[in-house]
Amino acid sequence: MIFYFSGTGNSLYVAQKLQETEGGELINITDALNKKQFKYQTVDGEKVGIIFPVYFNGLPTIVEQFMEKLTIDNSNQPFIYTVVTCGSSIGRADKMVANQLQTKDLELSSAFSVEMPSNYVMIYDTYDAEKEKSKLQVAEKQIENIKKLLKTNKKGNFSKHGIIAILTPLIYKLYGMRRNTEKFYTTDACNGCALCEEICPEMAIKLENGKPEWTKDKCSHCTACINRCPKRAIQYGKATEKRGRYINPNVVFEVNKKN
Repeated sequence: MIFYFSGTGNSLYVAQKLQETEGGELINITDALNKKQFKYQTVDGEKVGIIFPVYFNGLPTIVEQFMEKLTIDNSNQPFIYTVVTCGSSIGRADKMVANQLQTKDLELSSAFSVEMPSNYVMIYDTYDAEKEKSKLQVAEKQIENIKKLLKTNKKGNFSKHGIIAILTPLIYKLYGMRRNTEKFYTTDACNGCALCEEICPEMAIKLENGKPEWTKDKCSHCTACINRCPKRAIQYGKATEKRGRYINPNVVFEVNKKN
């Protein structure tokens, strides 16, 4: 089985590619949280993947909440691996997963990272078309390498942590401070399609009089709403009005199942 969390498709794409060779069920972490599905049974020889993007050198809040409640029967001693998608490095995100698993008497067997185009348009602009294409080509090679290593049950940490990993306690603290929703707003381009409400993993968006309103003070900042809005009507402060948008071009999304 493969658990994944994805805002704009990078981690979903990795999960889908690994499923091609590893098989097993793809489990959307957002759906599992909403349905309160936290207990899982493995069969002998089954691998368990946990795939998600790095946020501020650590775990997205959605993933952290899920990992705290996740229970995997360890009688079959499953081979558990994580793949963290990132712009350049993952900080200590893999270590955070390992620590969560350790509290459940489970071991993280392998850890990997895949470099992808960045989607955090609240701070950075998107890549130009040429750089995005190049980044995605690098990602393909990294995914193929992960497939080969998983095929042989290769254990180890193969992630790119980056020199700023040592600053993770400070950087991750900033995540809690920055993930406010008060700067989100919509322009007149909004047509009330309600896609943002449907895809928000935090269920923090509600349509009021045909326009989205952010009903929670904080969210995970997955950027699904701002990047996937078909009219580019969602903004976060004035800076995003001049920035591009990013969705992984190789995936087709399913709407989060909230019931």
